[in-house]
Amino acid sequence: MKKEIFKVLTCIVIINITVISLFLLVNGNCAVEEIDSKYGDPPIIDGHIDLSAKEWSKAFKDNDIKLEDLPIKLWVMHDNENLYISVQIEIFPGYHSINEFIGLIISNSSSENKEDFIDARIIQFTNISTNKYNYFDYNVSDSVFLIDTEENGDGAAKLEKITSTYEFALPIKGDDTDKDDAALDYGNSYAFNITYGETQSYPDGIKKSAIVLINIQSLTPSIISITNLVLYVLIVLVFSIIGILLFVYIYRIFKLKEYMERYKR
Repeated sequence: MKKEIFKVLTCIVIINITVISLFLLVNGNCAVEEIDSKYGDPPIIDGHIDLSAKEWSKAFKDNDIKLEDLPIKLWVMHDNENLYISVQIEIFPGYHSINEFIGLIISNSSSENKEDFIDARIIQFTNISTNKYNYFDYNVSDSVFLIDTEENGDGAAKLEKITSTYEFALPIKGDDTDKDDAALDYGNSYAFNITYGETQSYPDGIKKSAIVLINIQSLTPSIISITNLVLYVLIVLVFSIIGILLFVYIYRIFKLKEYMERYKR
């Protein structure tokens, strides 16, 4: 009896490992950082995060992202109108370039293909020591950056002690978006190439970059995909069966122990 139970448990464990592996494959085969934007009250786009006013308090926060070897803090949130992105860089005094910039090069989908990155928003310091900066809206074609005929969104930057903070507000318009902009919409995912540089030259001035995938959550409750739902159900069933069999196995051991004690007497 014990051998039969052991064989059953072994089979279930193997099945369980297989199911979990498939689950991880489906959800983990993305090569980029994946971020779920959080809903919250809009921040003031001024390059300063007012913690006393609880600005960005609802945002998704990742304080351990790297643009190659440059660590940044990335905060993402949205409201009924805009997607808000904050990038913060800490560098010791004297090491911030006078013309430092952060850019967001935006794909029109979740694709990382070069031709799908059609939109760029850049905040460029003209003099970081006096907090003078410009906000640019570009359309991108074959790695050529052209000033958008209609500027959309907003951006601001500020250096405070050793931290430079960049704040972006990108309109979420869907099909109503300017043809030169990525059509950001709720319930969809978009690849963002976050870039850092020190000269006003794009893309030549870009020194470091990293791609992240931002999921703009729907304003209505999201529906779990059929694939994920099936996998979740399978995992719950497998663990439930394992639990039941373990309980039966332990119960039979105790009963066998009681029988042996009675037999000895």
